[in-house]
Amino acid sequence: MDRGFRLVGVDYPDRARGNAMAEYVHGYLRLRLVWEGEARALWVESARQEGAEVVSRWSDAEWILAGDRQQLDQDLSDGRIERLATAALTFLDRQGRKS
Repeated sequence: MDRGFRLVGVDYPDRARGNAMAEYVHGYLRLRLVWEGEARALWVESARQEGAEVVSRWSDAEWILAGDRQQLDQDLSDGRIERLATAALTFLDRQGRKS
């Protein structure tokens, strides 16, 4: 699923709570895989960049697809990973049509 994205960083902003992020970039788009340890939830965020700078707010890709804020999905099953991957691919497909 790399779609040309490359890993640009892994961050552990709050190790005590088990939070982690992996950030990827391709062209004008950044994706960030976020694990919120305390809530035990995983999601994908996106932001636009110009040069090496993020120039928009980070937004949840699933919320963008739904058109509204969604409840936090705390499912940790393989089904959740599959839904998240499908949402990320759908999001990327829609972004490709905009560019």
